[in-house]
Amino acid sequence: MKYGVLFSCQDPPGSPIGHPAVYAAALEQVVAAEAQGYEWVNITEHHVAADGYLPAMFVLLAAMAVRTERIRLSTGMLILTLHNPIRIAEEAAVVDILSGGRLTLGVAAGYREVEFAVMQVDYRTRGRRFRESLELLELAWRGEPFSYTGEIFQFPEIVVRPVPIQRPGIPLWLGGTTPVALRRVVEYGAPCFPGATDDIGVVTARMQAYDQLRSELGAQGPRELVLPRLALVADSTEEARRRALPGIRAMFETYQSWGLPVDFSRTLGDWDLLDELVIVGDPSHCRESVERYGALGTTDLMLQFAMPTVEPSVAAESQARFMAEVPAAPAAGSVR
Repeated sequence: MKYGVLFSCQDPPGSPIGHPAVYAAALEQVVAAEAQGYEWVNITEHHVAADGYLPAMFVLLAAMAVRTERIRLSTGMLILTLHNPIRIAEEAAVVDILSGGRLTLGVAAGYREVEFAVMQVDYRTRGRRFRESLELLELAWRGEPFSYTGEIFQFPEIVVRPVPIQRPGIPLWLGGTTPVALRRVVEYGAPCFPGATDDIGVVTARMQAYDQLRSELGAQGPRELVLPRLALVADSTEEARRRALPGIRAMFETYQSWGLPVDFSRTLGDWDLLDELVIVGDPSHCRESVERYGALGTTDLMLQFAMPTVEPSVAAESQARFMAEVPAAPAAGSVR
């Protein structure tokens, strides 16, 4: 199992931390993560959010790229349907070059209608827009002239350069776990990538569906599960829970307010339920959680220590302690 650190750079209204400190800490923590042995830094995107949820992924990735040498950079997820795919292809290629070929692009179709309204994109077209955008990314990264005629996008003959260092293009992770989305994931040879609000039971069901589709479609690539989780380590499980709960609450209540069809009100008051969603506790408790995820076949575990309202110093300490004190589960597969 490979470990990554995850950042969303949220800072709710009234927080004493402030976004300048949040972004400074993210850059410091990714440099530390590389030295600590983490394999990934993963960042995620939303727009017009009251807590300033990270809206400019390639800006932050470029800053991280020039401060690191080995750690892989990934998006999980970039909302591809909100953007012009040619512009995404160009910006991703530049980040891949700046990083020396370390970028993996995780992309999703999106679900929050206000973001589509603000970006002046028809929400009803997001399925077709997503499919065409994926095709255009792959065409653009060839660096050769092409034209395109689709239902959403029409381009005369163009050429897109520079091309990424990675050939034939930047590796793609695809978001979504509906039957249609999972089929597309398997067709692209991408990992299963459930959400941070999917509990262990839901993740298990997602992987069963993923495995069935891999069998039906004759998938030849590796079986991979990339899983994001809120995380915090402390001397005692009680102390870890006390420190983490405000950040967990801020994250889950934000997602619920955006229309996610899950009610977290009961979950937030019951640690037996929360332990199915987060990795929070003393090193032994966290180790037990990691072993459960290893048994599911998790290949890449993305850990968000930098939760909203959690002081950067607490997140940094937890990040260091996790890698030092929670041993890796047995390898479940290879990294894409």
